[in-house]
Amino acid sequence: MLNHRLRRLWVITHRWLGLTVGLLFVIIGLTGSLLVFHYTIDEWLNPQLLLSVESDAPRSVDEVLEAAELSVTDPGLQLFFADPPRSTAGVWTVWFRNTDDQEAGFTQVYVDPSTTRVTGQRVWGEYLMTWLYSLHYKLLSGRSGEIIVGLCGLILMFSVASGIYLWWPLWRHSWRAAFAIRSGRRFQYDLHKSTGIIAAVLLLVISFSGVYMIFPAWIRPCVLAVLDDDQPRSENKKSTPVTAGDRIDVSRATAIAQSVFPDAEFKRVKLPSQPKDSFEVRLRQPGEVRKSSGNSRVWIDQFSGEVLSVRDWNQRSAADAFFAWQFPLHNGEAFGLVGRWIVVVSGLMPAVLYVSGLLVWWRRRRTRRSQVTPSLKLQEST
Repeated sequence: MLNHRLRRLWVITHRWLGLTVGLLFVIIGLTGSLLVFHYTIDEWLNPQLLLSVESDAPRSVDEVLEAAELSVTDPGLQLFFADPPRSTAGVWTVWFRNTDDQEAGFTQVYVDPSTTRVTGQRVWGEYLMTWLYSLHYKLLSGRSGEIIVGLCGLILMFSVASGIYLWWPLWRHSWRAAFAIRSGRRFQYDLHKSTGIIAAVLLLVISFSGVYMIFPAWIRPCVLAVLDDDQPRSENKKSTPVTAGDRIDVSRATAIAQSVFPDAEFKRVKLPSQPKDSFEVRLRQPGEVRKSSGNSRVWIDQFSGEVLSVRDWNQRSAADAFFAWQFPLHNGEAFGLVGRWIVVVSGLMPAVLYVSGLLVWWRRRRTRRSQVTPSLKLQEST
């Protein structure tokens, strides 16, 4: 009797979590599927902006940055960082932040790597793919939206766990009953049950990684308490200002960083904006799980060129590895093209579960009403 009541409670909880928060799961899942290939989609939509047709030898990063700065007329925009082309046909993306309006999005200037021709500029958040990202990550609502999305991730994890609990007796009874999808009146229920259990592990992994990225301050201390992190770290990442000192060229800074990791691929350089700031160069070494941007870093004194601090992926702790895996798991890049497509399909699953669950609830609700109505008429007649 107690087990029956407990199961009934789980059924009600699972049902109403889906009916009340399920639509948000659908929005987050569908936008996440589109964002897996957001660079490819953006290039397909805007080839004149993001693709280069030139094939000459590439210009230096300093020439690229100079061309980008000359194209910007707003005095409130400050050069912040730059990303090299993602492919042989790509362009540089040079990022400017608005010093007059901290809430304004970054301005992105695109520069042809072989001619330093500026192909155009956009404001991050004001074009389709970044709008989808903002919808996915924070429901277009700032930090409050981020919190809602993070809580949705926690609720999704609980909903998946409750679904596994409700499905488990079917598995114990018969594997055919656990996975069968029958036609007729049972179709929606079987589709919901089988789709949910097949996608359960993926949804748990993706939702947890999303929760981590929104609430790192909650999760990092818990992970560090379990995974002892005794890696020595250099805290000195500040340049030493010199009298009438000139900043070294950006090309020299990136060359110094690549000399630290000769086999690494250059991914981004962050420019110093204050006298005590340093260059931060992001690289990806062979074998790094984060393929799009890498996890290795080199901080360089902007005046002397001295290497101030290094983050080496090959000397990572267990905690570092755990944190580094979260984003590549979330977008699937950890497992290459196959992993990305798996995440795309996983993002569609909340829509399948929501629609099938809604249809099951509605049919049962209509059935109960049809059973109650005759009994009421009988009572009225007597």
